[in-house]
Amino acid sequence: MANLDYKTLNLSVSKMKNIRSAALEIAESKMQDSKKELLETFSSNEVTKEIEAGANSGNISGTLGGYGNLFSFIGFPDGLDPISPVKNLINKIRVLKKPYVRQQNNGSLISFNINAPLLSDFENETPMPWARGRSWLTGIEKGISGLGYFLSRSGDGRSSGGQQANKKIRQLSFKNVSYFSRMYSDFFKKLARTR
Repeated sequence: MANLDYKTLNLSVSKMKNIRSAALEIAESKMQDSKKELLETFSSNEVTKEIEAGANSGNISGTLGGYGNLFSFIGFPDGLDPISPVKNLINKIRVLKKPYVRQQNNGSLISFNINAPLLSDFENETPMPWARGRSWLTGIEKGISGLGYFLSRSGDGRSSGGQQANKKIRQLSFKNVSYFSRMYSDFFKKLARTR
């Protein structure tokens, strides 16, 4: 049985702690960069900008055929900020501090898991004002009914930008567009490729 030199053993444990600590710093830095990129992509999207602009926005996303705006059509109460809950959840994404170390031919690979909300968490934080079981965030991608009944008029409805009429007043359909689920999926794909 070989004798272990206590000082040598202590030094190697200390070095490993330093390596893990440095790896964690790198992982957290890459995570912050990835989160920043996701937030920028989300914030610069035309759907996000249109909703953030409120009841006075034009339909820059093209989802309503140029008629009215998403904030009023979805029926957000005047003064509400529907975008903040999405950004708050993105900001909660974090690297878990416990590393996984795998030995490879050319050394060790240190990797970390992340703690991130599920898409269903985002859906729960973005309810339709008039249908609690549905999410406006996924409605942008799957479709939102009632555009033919929507009357865009300043000062009307809970949004102060329009309301639903009792009967259909035009032949318009909501145009589904790719939105948050694609961005979120791309975020994870990029993270998985990060070295």
